Parts: sequence; C-alpha cells; structure tokens
Amino acid sequence: MPLSSGSGGPNISISVVNASFHLGDPETTNFSNITLYPSTNFSSYFHIKVTSNLWLEGNIWNIPGKLELIQEAQDNYVLGGGTDEDSLFVIKYKLSRAYMSLGKRLVKYVYVGGGYALDYYYDIYEDSGDVVRQTDFGRYQYGTGSTSIASGLTFDVFVDSRINPINSFNGVFSKGTLRINPTWLGSDDLSYSVYMDTRRYINFSEEKHRVLALWGLYWASWGNVPYLDMPASGLDLYGWTGRGYPRARFRGRQLLYTEAEFRFDITKDGLLGGVVFTNCQSVMEQESRRFEYLNPAVGTGLRLKFNKFSDSNLTFDVAYGEGFNWYMGLNEVF
Repeated sequence: MPLSSGSGGPNISISVVNASFHLGDPETTNFSNITLYPSTNFSSYFHIKVTSNLWLEGNIWNIPGKLELIQEAQDNYVLGGGTDEDSLFVIKYKLSRAYMSLGKRLVKYVYVGGGYALDYYYDIYEDSGDVVRQTDFGRYQYGTGSTSIASGLTFDVFVDSRINPINSFNGVFSKGTLRINPTWLGSDDLSYSVYMDTRRYINFSEEKHRVLALWGLYWASWGNVPYLDMPASGLDLYGWTGRGYPRARFRGRQLLYTEAEFRFDITKDGLLGGVVFTNCQSVMEQESRRFEYLNPAVGTGLRLKFNKFSDSNLTFDVAYGEGFNWYMGLNEVF
C-alpha cells in the first residue's frame, strides 16, 4: 500500500508488512509487533526499515530493535533553532543502522536492560549547489568525512504500564537510555548521548475512543559527536518528532520536544477516527549552549482501522509548522 515515510519527507512507501501477535498468554502478555517499511521518492531517497518490539511470556522480557538501510539527500541548515532557509545545504549519504536491546522486569512495569547500537554512515557528501560558502557541516570537526561510525553500548531503565503499546488507551511509558560510543568498539571518536522519552495516555470514555496522549522527549549528546548523529527534528528513535517541519530542519547538541494529541472515534464502530495535535521543539544553540528558540506546529488527521485484533490504524495527518507537511503511516505516532 502507498504510504509516505513521515517526518516531512515527500517519500512513498512501496509496501508495508506489519505483524502483531502474542508470544504468551494474552491475559498477561502485551502485543508484540514487527513492521517492514520500505520507502522511496524514486530519485534521491531510499529507506528500508524493520522495527520490532517483542514481549515474551508474562512480560518478563522485552526485546525492542531496529534495522535500517538508507540512501538520502538530506536538507540541512545552520545549527540551532533560529535558522532561515537561506542557510540551506544538502548532505548526501548512505546509512546502515542496527539497534537491539534486552530489558528484564524487576518489579511490575519496571525494567532494566541494555544493548548495542550502530550508526555507520558512508559515501557522505555535502552539496551546496551553485553557492560557494562554508557551512556548519564544513566547519564541524567530527563525522564530516566520507564515513562516520558510532558504535556503542546502551543502558536502559524504563516503566511501561500500557496494555497495548501499538495503540494505547491508558497507561504510562517512560524510558531513559544512556549510550556510550567508545573507540575500542569501533567508533571514530568517543561520544555519549542520553535519550529520555515519556508518554502518558488518559482515557475519557469506556465506550468510545477518547484519549489524550502526551509526549515529552529530551535528547542530548556530549563529547566528539558526529555531525549526523546530533539530535535533530524527525531523526529521533521512531522518526516522528516535529510534524509540521521537514526532517532535520533543526539540529543541535540537545533537543527538547513536547507534543499533545487528542484521539477520537468518528464512527460508532471505531472504523474511522480522527486526531488533533500540537507540538513544540527547541534545540540548543551552538554558540551560547542555551535553548533560545521555540518552534511550534499544529495539525489534524484521520485514522482508518487496519487491524481490529491489534487495534492498529492507517494514519493520515496534515501539520503546519514551516508550511504544510503531510504524513501517512501505519500505527500511531506515539
């Protein structure tokens, strides 16, 4: 089925394969989910993404993961949140990415774990068009050669009380991840990052879908961070921050993000639904090391029931931030 890749990219999915299932007693085990999602714009962008979130019997173990192969010509701007379109330049690259972790339940809803993460960029090339100027990419010291490797260990602590992580009606998800990229594991330079993701779901009806979903994200990096690994709009773990702006529109050493979305049924049987949402993002300025700009957006969308068993939806959203951007996908944004 044709679907856009989301995050402000004019890309079309050439197919989508989604599997939702239980790996244990449905009464005590969350839905597991695996999605294969190839997309392209038939010229400069090609993306194959496989994501998984596995829950073993009784939710004792959780195994999330992601594999990606990407070829992209990515629009970039001056680092920071107050940039304008005059600073536009394009970075072309190929990327092989692999994330995998394992979490063990300590007590009810509380998990600890760790894993491995690899971001391998190659064939990196800056295209400034006909304008000859030095960009932030050209001035930056790390990860701006023809290749860039960040290979690291991750350490996780999280709480997850959602009954159905695919489309949550209630509950809380909160996860903190520390990533360390040492040179002895293959990284070009030593760098660190912290990724803190919190979501809250409030259900206003026992009969219909009336859910307020809240999302907060703090993503920070330190050390000799490769340019393409710095926090940026739409380049978070799931690729959905900043609806209303192009992917990578704002980039900096640290990113603060918040979003609220109200989800509701339109038809009585829940086949058709809708959402309204607003979000706001801010990235740290390169010179002052402060958050000086807020970049908000608003939007609305439709939901079409894709699988009643897992309660997954086909999604279509329109958002306004820096102009209008449209998004289609499978399953909720968060």
